[in-house]
Amino acid sequence: MVVSKADNFRSIFNWTENDIEVKGITIPIVQRDYAQGRKTPDVNRIRSRFLQVLYDALVEGKNTTLDFIYGNVDAKGQLIPLDGQQRLTTLFLLHYYIARHEDIAEEEFSFLLNFTYETRVSSREFCGRLVKYVPDFSMATLSEQIQDEAWFLLEWESDPTVLSMLVMLDAIHSKFKKTNGLWNKLMGDAITFYFLPLDKMGITDELYIKMNSRGKPLTRFEHFKAELELQIKAVNEDLAKRISSKIDKEWSDLLWPYRNSGTDDEQANLVTDDEFLRYIHFVSDLISYRNDELEIKDEFEIIEKQFSKGNSKAEENILLLENLFDIWKNNISDINIFFNDYFTLTDYAPRKTKIDKQPNLFQDCCAHYGIIIGKRPLFPLGRFILLYCFILKLQHQEIEDADFRRRLRIVSNLVNNSVNTLRSDYMKELLLQVEKIIISGIVEQVEEGRGRFQSRQMEEEKMKLQWTSEHSGMSETLFRLEDHPYLNGYIKAVGLDHIDWCDRFYSLFSCNLHLVNKALLSVGDYFEKDAWRYHIGIGDFETNKNVRNRMWQELFSPITLEDSLCDVLQQLLLERETFDDNYLKERINKYLQDAQEFPLRYYIIKYESMRTNKDGRYNNYGKYYWRYHNNWPKKDDAKQREMRLKDYNVLLMSTEWSTGGYNHDIFLKTLYDLRGKECKGLELENYSYTRYNQDVDKLRLNSQKMYLTLVDNVYRVYNDEEDQLIDSRVIVQNDNCIDTEDRVEVGLSLLDKYLE
Repeated sequence: MVVSKADNFRSIFNWTENDIEVKGITIPIVQRDYAQGRKTPDVNRIRSRFLQVLYDALVEGKNTTLDFIYGNVDAKGQLIPLDGQQRLTTLFLLHYYIARHEDIAEEEFSFLLNFTYETRVSSREFCGRLVKYVPDFSMATLSEQIQDEAWFLLEWESDPTVLSMLVMLDAIHSKFKKTNGLWNKLMGDAITFYFLPLDKMGITDELYIKMNSRGKPLTRFEHFKAELELQIKAVNEDLAKRISSKIDKEWSDLLWPYRNSGTDDEQANLVTDDEFLRYIHFVSDLISYRNDELEIKDEFEIIEKQFSKGNSKAEENILLLENLFDIWKNNISDINIFFNDYFTLTDYAPRKTKIDKQPNLFQDCCAHYGIIIGKRPLFPLGRFILLYCFILKLQHQEIEDADFRRRLRIVSNLVNNSVNTLRSDYMKELLLQVEKIIISGIVEQVEEGRGRFQSRQMEEEKMKLQWTSEHSGMSETLFRLEDHPYLNGYIKAVGLDHIDWCDRFYSLFSCNLHLVNKALLSVGDYFEKDAWRYHIGIGDFETNKNVRNRMWQELFSPITLEDSLCDVLQQLLLERETFDDNYLKERINKYLQDAQEFPLRYYIIKYESMRTNKDGRYNNYGKYYWRYHNNWPKKDDAKQREMRLKDYNVLLMSTEWSTGGYNHDIFLKTLYDLRGKECKGLELENYSYTRYNQDVDKLRLNSQKMYLTLVDNVYRVYNDEEDQLIDSRVIVQNDNCIDTEDRVEVGLSLLDKYLE
C-alpha cells in the first residue's frame, strides 16, 4: 500500500499491508461509540457540515479528501483504525444508503458486510442486519421503519452507536433522497482519504491510545478549529495553513500559562480550549463594534459571518485575528510583568494607572470574557476598552512609552466615570475616541449623538492635559489626587487651582468618615440631588469598605457632583493643612453651640437617629426623600434648593433605589429612639414612598391610645380611636421658615407630657 496515494472507501478491501490482505474493517473496542449521530447542537452542526461536504463531492463535483486515517492491519486481515472511525462509519452508512437507494446489485456492495464494530456485540450484529435490509425510500424517515422491523432487537434501543447510526441514516436520507447516479462516483475519486499505518510511524497502539485520550469526545474548540480552518481555506489556502499551524504551536504556547483559566486546578484538564474561544469572542466583538454590528454569541456563527468567503472583508478579519494573537507572542517576553509595569492595585504608584482588579487584562480576558454572573459580566466593557488601549500600543510601536502612560490614565479616568455610557451599541464611537487618545493624544468627543464618554469627565481630561503640559513638575501630585479612591479620576471637588491641597484631601478623608460628613455639613448644606432622592456621605463605613468607596465616589462623580459640595469641601480644606478627629469634633461642636437657627443639616449633625436605621446601624446609603419634592419648580435647581432648605418633611430611606421598604420620618424616628422605643409603649410606623405622600406619619403612644404627627412646623396629638385632635404645638421659625427652636426638643417635651 502506498501512503501518498488517496483511496476511496471501497478500495480498502483490496489493500495488502505487510503481505496481509485486508479483508475488513473492525472498529476496536478501545474506541468510543459512534458519535456523529448524537442530538446535541455541536454534533448537529458537525453532521450537517460533513454531509454537505459529502454532498458537494458527489453531486456538485467538488471532490474531497478526508485527510489521514491512522491504524494497523492485524494478522487476521482486519484494518483496525485508531483514528478516523467516525468518518469511516459515516462512509459505511452512505455507501449502504446509495447502494440501496439506487438498487445496486448486492454483489457490488457485499464488501460492506466486512465492516463491523468490536465496541459492542449489538453494534456488530446491527451492521450485518442493516446491509441486508431494503427500506422504503418514499417514507420521510428510515429509522422508524428499521425500528419497526421484526429483526430489530430491543437491546439496540440502548446501544448509543446504533441510535447514532439511525440518526445519521435519517440525515443522509434527508440530504440525498432526491439524488441519483452517485454509486459510480463513490467508486471513483469523489471521496478519498489517506491511510497511515502506525507501525511505520514508530508508534505503538498503546502509545497512540494514550495520546488520543482513549474514547474522549472532541471539544467544542476542536470542532471550531476544524471549521475555522475549512472556511479560511476557501478564502486563502496559504493563510489557512498559517493560522492552523499557529493555533497548534505559537498560540497554544501563548495561552498555556492561562490553561484552566489560571486556576492551577490539577483536577481540571490541562487544556487551553476555553481560553482560545474566549479571546476569539473578544476579537469577534471588536470586529462587530468597529462595524457597528451586534455581537455574535455563537462561535460557529462567528466563522460563518466574519471569517468565511461570504464576507467581503473575511481576509481582513482573519488577518486581524492573526495580528491580535501575534502581538502578545511577538512583542512581549512576559505578559504578566508587562501589565504590572503599567497598572497598580494600590491607591497610587508613580508612572502607573490605578486599576481595581487583575492588572493582566489579557489573562483576565482569556479567563472571563463573555461570562455573565446574574447580569454582571466578569469582563465588562470598561476592561474591554483598557485592553484595546494596549492592543493599539502594540500595533503602533511609534508611540512613546511616556505618552502612552499619560494617555492610558486619561482613558482609565473616562472609563471609571462613564458607566452609564459604556454600552455595546455605543462601542463604535467609544473605540474611535480611544484610538484618537492613544494614537494621537487628542481628547475630544464625537460630533453627534451616542457613544460619548461622560462629558464633564471629558472636559476635565482636556483641561488636565493642558494643565500638565504647563505644570509638569506637579503632574504626579495631580495623578495622586486622581487616584484617591473617592475621586476615582474626577478632581473637580478639589479643583485644578488647588492641586497643592492633595495632601489635605488625603488627610481629611483618613479621619473618621462620620466626623468628616458632619464637619462638611457644619460648613454648609451639600445634599446632592439624585433623580427624586438626595444623598450625603454616610454609611456603615467601618464594616463595609465597598459601600464606603461607592457612596463617596457617587458624591464626587461628574454625574452627581454639585457646586455646593465643591464649595463646602474647599472651605473646609482651606482651614488646615492636616486634619484629625479631634479638630473635626471641635469644629462640629462649635457649630452646634453657636447655632441661632436650626436648618435640617443642624439636626442631622446633632441627632444620630437621623443617620441610622431603626436597628441603630448607620444607614448604608445616606439617601433622603422629601415628601413634597414634586411640588418644587421643575428644571430650576436653584429654586428647588431654596425650597428644600425650608422643608422639614423628610424620610430617611432604608434602601438605595426602591420606592418601597421600611422608611421613617427622621424627626418622629428620633423621638422614638430617644424616648425608649417599644419598651416605652411607642410604635413607629413604616412608610413606602407612595403611602408617605398620601398619609400622615404617626408615632403611636399605644399605652395612651394616642398618636403624634409632625407636618411642616406643627406637632399634633390625636386620640387613636376617634382621630380626635387633643393637643398641638407650633415650632417657632424665622421669616425664612427656618426653625429658631430645636423641634426635636419641642417634640420630646410634648411626648413626655403624655407618656407621664
